[in-house]
Amino acid sequence: MWEIAASEDAPQVTATPEPAVEQQPVEDTENRPVRRGGRVKTRLLGFERSSGQLEDVQGNVEQPAALPVKSKSDRYPVGWIIVLKGPGRGESTSIKAGVSQIGRGEDQAIQLDFGDTSISRENHATIAYDDEQRKFFIGHGGKSNLVRLNEKPVLSTEDLYHGDLIRIGQTTLLFLALCGENFSWSDEDEAPETTDE
Repeated sequence: MWEIAASEDAPQVTATPEPAVEQQPVEDTENRPVRRGGRVKTRLLGFERSSGQLEDVQGNVEQPAALPVKSKSDRYPVGWIIVLKGPGRGESTSIKAGVSQIGRGEDQAIQLDFGDTSISRENHATIAYDDEQRKFFIGHGGKSNLVRLNEKPVLSTEDLYHGDLIRIGQTTLLFLALCGENFSWSDEDEAPETTDE
């Protein structure tokens, strides 16, 4: 069928393909046809990028749904929690404005999953920053293990100040405030514009 000639002096070689052999289905023990040999069809699924976009191997990109625009106070840290004692010593987590739940679970804003099982998976305690009052608060999540603020049990919502120590189970946390009376991320948003005339 194909003719291949290397040069004029070379003998001509003609190759003919072998006839296709039709494969018969083979019955399995449950009398369902099983196909042996032949081409296996493969469907390739997309890969997710860190941006949330899905991309298939052909380069087609699926755009994610539009995300809501966050204010600066939602994006920027208002303070930090640092593990001083217990499992996870030296670890730190930033705190955002609003209410931040503390627990071992992955869905917690302040995740303390370092091996201290006396910390509940979700909402063992909460830290809140109120941008209007420019104050921090701590509350107990209603779990059986107490939350202690500077060695005193937190039984209701308490004010939280820069340098306070929080103890949950075997873990002692140091609270460091960034925002407060002297600074807030919303200051830049509220500052009046100046014009040179």
